Amino acid sequence: MKSFLMLVCLLTSFSALGQAYFDESNRRIVKEDYEEKILNGPYFGVPGDQIGDMKLVHRMPVGVTDARKFYEKLGLEDEFKAGKPLVVIYYPGKDVYNSSGLANNPDGFRSMKKTIVRYADKHDAAAPQFIYGNPHGLEKYQGIIEWIPDPEDIFKKNFFQYPYPYGSFIVISPKGNFREILGEYPISQIDVALKKL
Repeated sequence: MKSFLMLVCLLTSFSALGQAYFDESNRRIVKEDYEEKILNGPYFGVPGDQIGDMKLVHRMPVGVTDARKFYEKLGLEDEFKAGKPLVVIYYPGKDVYNSSGLANNPDGFRSMKKTIVRYADKHDAAAPQFIYGNPHGLEKYQGIIEWIPDPEDIFKKNFFQYPYPYGSFIVISPKGNFREILGEYPISQIDVALKKL
């Protein structure tokens, strides 16, 4: 019995040693800091580079990118030349959050789309683009919102590498400045992000 308990303790300590935690800059941190940032900060935990590792991802990234390629993939070259910001609503695929409760209300979809279009018009942006990574679960939007596939997974590869819960959005200026929120967000944040571009 004593040797069995020692074996269990050894295996537990080895498995604990195998898991590492990293911040958004890929610096190693302790598990307590990792958990605290998820609970109290704007972070998600995603799989790290090694099996068993976990990494923090900031939920509200900002930065600069080559905007032209995103406009071109969407066939929006004229909007790019006209200096119109791009608004992309990204649906990763069906999950627990976007397939239950208020997320299944057709009136809510209509209201959401109307509000997003109003924000785009207010900031002289291109027509909002509703893009999906995986179409499973989109049937509830039929006749309300027209979703298109992510062209060559360009948005997934550059901005939405993980299936963040509910969905995400990004706004991109023709100069390349971008702001996004990964995972569930209040619709009003699209207006805020467009103002800050």
